[in-house]
Amino acid sequence: MRTKFKIILAASTVAAFTAACGGGGTGASGGGADPKVIRFAFAPDPVWDLMKQAGTIQKWEQENNARIETSTTWDEFTYFAGGHGDIVSMATQETPVLEAETKIKTVTFGKYNYQRVPLFRRAGDPYRTLADIPKGSKICVSGPTSNTGFWTLAANRMHNLDYRVGGGDFNLLVNDHFVNPTNLLRGDCEAAAIIPEAAVPQMRRGELEIMYDGKLPFQLYQEFAPSNDGKLHVSGNNFVATEKWFDANRDLAVKFLELWQTGIDMWKQQKAETVKKFPQHFSVESAEDIAYITEFVSGDKDWFVDSVFLTEDWIKVETEIWDLMKALHPDNHNYLAADAPKPRFVALTPSN
Repeated sequence: MRTKFKIILAASTVAAFTAACGGGGTGASGGGADPKVIRFAFAPDPVWDLMKQAGTIQKWEQENNARIETSTTWDEFTYFAGGHGDIVSMATQETPVLEAETKIKTVTFGKYNYQRVPLFRRAGDPYRTLADIPKGSKICVSGPTSNTGFWTLAANRMHNLDYRVGGGDFNLLVNDHFVNPTNLLRGDCEAAAIIPEAAVPQMRRGELEIMYDGKLPFQLYQEFAPSNDGKLHVSGNNFVATEKWFDANRDLAVKFLELWQTGIDMWKQQKAETVKKFPQHFSVESAEDIAYITEFVSGDKDWFVDSVFLTEDWIKVETEIWDLMKALHPDNHNYLAADAPKPRFVALTPSN
């Protein structure tokens, strides 16, 4: 059922995404061979806008005789499943599901940010973990996969609970990230999985609190991960290409990562400035909210990676999450069959 929904949605919406949001880059320099075009889909992103405003993307395109055509979407899975892109940003958990359902062979060649969608409670509610919430309760979520996949694993490994859309121990209600804070506050659900940027005012005012002692998923994962290498896991957005594109453009893939490393470095150095320049990405308007989220991401809750480049050791630990997914209830959207594909993860080396 999920596959049919995804493919139908892809056919009906990708054209609209591309028309409305395409063209993140500004084109390569004239003369010589035609620039290579990279069709890239990703969620709305402050680092991309930061690089675009600074002219970093335009410079990169000119230096590499390439052009990045962007499509902005919160559902990269749908975009890629429809066969409309070369590179998408996608969670580690999603790549084997994509390959199993679409037969598209992929290569994950870089990482960008970690799973960051925590569970929230209303201030004063006694729910420290999912185990404290009565079975059958409503929980607001953004969809059946992605961050829900992480909480499926956390619920299973930490509490032996079945957490999934369309069944299990709770009634998961699907709504947009940006309406779920309101839904939670007015009592439509007992807890909610919300992207932090969508709940800044409510967090600052003390109306909503992050469960699990304030930990974001990538901080909590080490408590039930098969291995602990001292590195941060698990990724909410990796750079994932079709195998066909990657094998034909390996050098350009390295350059693509170097562009994003530049953006990450800019973010690390200019967090406060970035929030002020692009408040729409953090759902903030007031000076108080801007200051709050800036402080929030300035400590150990910064969900952006330090390096976009993968290492063999990191890949080995990161992809162990697939084994956890195979142990889930077979009716779960995030379940992996024993013979599920094992997508390629490739560690590239910077060119400089």
